[in-house]
Amino acid sequence: MKTLYIIRHGDSPLLQGSNDFDRPLSEMGKYDAINIGLHLNEDYPQPSYILSSAAKRAITTARIIGAELDFDTTTITAKKELHNASMQTVMQAIIDIPEKHDCAMVFGHNPGLSALASYLTGENFNIGTCNTVLLNVETDAWNELSKDTCTIRNYIAP
Repeated sequence: MKTLYIIRHGDSPLLQGSNDFDRPLSEMGKYDAINIGLHLNEDYPQPSYILSSAAKRAITTARIIGAELDFDTTTITAKKELHNASMQTVMQAIIDIPEKHDCAMVFGHNPGLSALASYLTGENFNIGTCNTVLLNVETDAWNELSKDTCTIRNYIAP
């Protein structure tokens, strides 16, 4: 069995005239990411792999939470194609995680992440900023991930 964290990026202001990809975290977004990281460091499985959208707000959230978990943030896999990605694109990126990793985190954006969590669990999700869905993956391989193959272990909000 594997463990998957689905985490939406922290709060980010809409800045007029700015590129969506380059939007930074707000102060609240940074604060929430620190708090989620501290909470996950208490009694939760620790990731051996972190995958993130390369968008500034997502990768910053991943780095903050990763640092709170004493994860080597230089090893985070950042992918441009995960910026505002569809459920299918995020799912393919997870399927491509090397099998040696039994616990992974994926950071990204709605509506793709909410659609993915709903698809994997059969439950309805609308993941808020910096909210975390912790899933038990009821398969032994990432490439076996499919509809209704996960159960909800926890839903964590800042």
